[in-house]
Amino acid sequence: MSRLVLPVIVFLLYAATALGGEKTLQYGPFGTLTLYQNRPQPSHVVLFVSGDGGWNLGVVDMARSLAGLDALVVGIDVTHYLRQLAKRNQTCSYPAADFENLSKFVQKKLGFDRYRTPVLVGYSSGATLVYGLLAQAPPTTFRGAISMGFCPDLPLNKPFCVGNGLKSEPYPKAPGYQFLPATTLAVPWIAFQGASDQTCAAENVATFVKQVRGGELVLLPRVGHGFAVQQNWLPQFRDAFARLVRNEVPGSAAPPDAGSLSDLPVVELPAQGAATGLLAVLLSGDGGWASIDREVGERLAARGIAVVGLNSLQYFWTPRTPETATRDLVRLLRHYLADWNCQKVVLIGYSFGADVLPFMLARLPKDLQQRVAVVALLAPGRNASFEFHLNDWLGGKNPAELPIAPELAKLKGTKVLCLYGEEEQETLCRDLPPGDVGLQPLALGGGHHFNNDYVRLVELIFTAAQSGQ
Repeated sequence: MSRLVLPVIVFLLYAATALGGEKTLQYGPFGTLTLYQNRPQPSHVVLFVSGDGGWNLGVVDMARSLAGLDALVVGIDVTHYLRQLAKRNQTCSYPAADFENLSKFVQKKLGFDRYRTPVLVGYSSGATLVYGLLAQAPPTTFRGAISMGFCPDLPLNKPFCVGNGLKSEPYPKAPGYQFLPATTLAVPWIAFQGASDQTCAAENVATFVKQVRGGELVLLPRVGHGFAVQQNWLPQFRDAFARLVRNEVPGSAAPPDAGSLSDLPVVELPAQGAATGLLAVLLSGDGGWASIDREVGERLAARGIAVVGLNSLQYFWTPRTPETATRDLVRLLRHYLADWNCQKVVLIGYSFGADVLPFMLARLPKDLQQRVAVVALLAPGRNASFEFHLNDWLGGKNPAELPIAPELAKLKGTKVLCLYGEEEQETLCRDLPPGDVGLQPLALGGGHHFNNDYVRLVELIFTAAQSGQ
């Protein structure tokens, strides 16, 4: 379906400070990005995807208006991005990863003091794309999405991968695919739909939204597909945006009662049912407290293991060292061992978290080392870094990487599970010598995410923890 209608929005002239806050940036498959911000460290980040007309005219005015809501707005030309996506030699596409990496790159490039989980906003074909991104991505990757002028179809030459539950089918009226209502959304999706939209009929959108878990329809009288009159939709947009950013993303900050740990981005999952006396500390991957971290943590808690999750994306956004990270781990352990009356410790790291964990364990005080029942390294690499660099999202080598193997060699007497996907090649687990009683490499099905077989992961960790008590 062609959606070349562009909004012609009449705005008041913007102050010179706002216009002075506009700049461009180049990044990977997105090409030229336009950034809008009214102050150096806005509270929010918006990834704004244009319609078929590209990044010009009406969407520019929309972006400037969004920047006035204390947001950094990253303007994305959907036509450029979809052309680049079509060139990839894949059976299905996973654009959610591109947008997550874009958000990290831009915020690091601009020197943000902490990572802000972005809100997705899209107009016309961009509205369709941001819905697909939200349904595909793990929870907490994005805070939510607002689709302005939504239709369910996109001109794609290959489907989007299912990811966290996105489903699609070939579009019968033109080349491309149409998305189906998602039943797995864990964050809000708001469809902003003009009642007079002649391109994407409001009644069809209403039927679609009703079938989406977490979906909401805002029907806008006197608004067509072009969103041509600001006063007819901007007040409702402000309200919707405020609702999206009101709630904290899990693991982005300390819980309210954390006391002396208020500077640490932790997630608390108290033990359910019969307590085991075990405390698990789980260091997430670089995506933050997302799918595998959240699932493993919740399943361990359901089996009686108290869990504290550390959001690695937020924590290591600030540069750390093995020594400073260990001091914070000691604070966590002493606080929760006492507060939750636990006797033994299970240390778990996934991906980025698995890379740094051996360094921290090797530096723990003796009394805490003796309380470690088992260490589970899930999909570790061969090198670790204690801070994020721009090269992490540019495909280059991180200059601050440290080899992990020498740290593992220091852990004599500690039971270490090294779990990796059989499709992974670049993992430390493949390098471990056979026959070492303390180090147990084990290949599981799939790749870096273990085919999402969280039940198997939890069973292996739980059994090892029980035997290590």
